[in-house]
Amino acid sequence: MIARRPFLITAAIAAACSGTQYGATEAGLTRARSVSPKGSTLYQAQCAPCHGARGESATSSAPRVMGEGALPELPRARNINADPAAGDRESLRLEARSRPAGAPWRDPFRTAKDVHKYVSENMPPAEDKRKALSAEDYWAIVTFVLSAHGVELPPEGVNEQNAGAVKL
Repeated sequence: MIARRPFLITAAIAAACSGTQYGATEAGLTRARSVSPKGSTLYQAQCAPCHGARGESATSSAPRVMGEGALPELPRARNINADPAAGDRESLRLEARSRPAGAPWRDPFRTAKDVHKYVSENMPPAEDKRKALSAEDYWAIVTFVLSAHGVELPPEGVNEQNAGAVKL
């Protein structure tokens, strides 16, 4: 029994740690798929490879975009020693392209309009892939992401006319 104790302790710690789920809940994803089927399809094709199927972050350089802790109003401070994404060349290029010296690395996310502006100007990172998406595609993706994230949306979804009124 004593020989099993380290194994049992390790198994208990692993089980406790694996209980943390990042990203959207299954209920949130189900709601979002019904609110924006086109957004769901586009998200899976264009966004999920980096941000994950639930917006949990599938790569070290892609932030979480749905669920607890995602889409903060202000960007988190980057610790270059602790954050592997802090030195990512593509991320640094995107940040430097649009920000004056000393400014935060992106505008605050307060409304759906803020999220749409950032996403439509910067995502996906490859310019040719960005150009392949229409304005309607971006609104569908934002509607899907915000719905899965748990934001209250107008019945018609998020669009150019109502995005400024949709608070995060």
